[in-house]
Amino acid sequence: MQLEYRRAPGTERCPDEGLLREELARQLGYDPVAPEAALQAKALVFRGPGREVHAAMELHDAEGSITWSRHLVAYNDDCRELVMNMALSLRVALDPSLRVQPAPAPLPAPAPPVEAAAGAPARPSGPGISVGLAGAAVFGILPDTTAGTALHVALRYPSFSLGLEGHFQWPAAVQIDRSGLVTTWLAAASAIPCSQIRRLFACAFVSIGVVETSGSNIELVDTPSLWLATGPRAGVEMPFSDRISVQLYGDLVLRLTEFRIEGPSGVLWAPPASGGLVGFRVDFHLHPRREAPARRAPVARGAWAPH
Repeated sequence: MQLEYRRAPGTERCPDEGLLREELARQLGYDPVAPEAALQAKALVFRGPGREVHAAMELHDAEGSITWSRHLVAYNDDCRELVMNMALSLRVALDPSLRVQPAPAPLPAPAPPVEAAAGAPARPSGPGISVGLAGAAVFGILPDTTAGTALHVALRYPSFSLGLEGHFQWPAAVQIDRSGLVTTWLAAASAIPCSQIRRLFACAFVSIGVVETSGSNIELVDTPSLWLATGPRAGVEMPFSDRISVQLYGDLVLRLTEFRIEGPSGVLWAPPASGGLVGFRVDFHLHPRREAPARRAPVARGAWAPH
């Protein structure tokens, strides 16, 4: 037979035609390659995805019709193994007595057949979703330093996120005129867009909510309860796995609405124009649905184009 052996770009380091002829002659007991033969064998070695190396082989009769074809795959860039398997396949094709015998034991195949081999890795079809629970120390907002808790939900992209947060500041009590006790608490919802570079992030937030005040042994005057605030947030995120991470962050809270505790004789307490908090949050990441990986079309019989 005539032999046409080609290596596509990217496979130049694979063995040349000499190894294929040598192994084929060793298996058959003679060298079947003759330049004037009517039968022609064509072999093309080309690179697949990752570390895969493929081989497409065909036998053509004197009229040029395809009488036999095979498609082989080797993994881990093992070109020598691929050429050995090419020689074995050609031996079976050239020796009719071998075709009626049981096929040789299949080679280990860590991946599916070529027709079902996956192409590029699956890519996220949308943003990730995270749900977090936070605790915070709050100061300068209520009459005394108090604790806060928050539930956080966010859509996460590679470099930014869009979050919604429900925040509750536990009641803070302040004593007025020895016997009087005033208790104040705050509940608010915030919209929080953030930008992230590696583990560091910076955000801006807008909060709207209510402030409620009650008194014991003291008379209070009703004051507006609407809470509106804005400000920056900055912090660091530390991932523990692809599902769980923690955040340590700080807020500067700039009050936009008037808030005070007032009695019949006048203002009993008024907060500063700004306050702050330091928080610690645990986030649980819910990964998005992923697109199915693209399928690579099987090599068609008779197709002989460079890869």
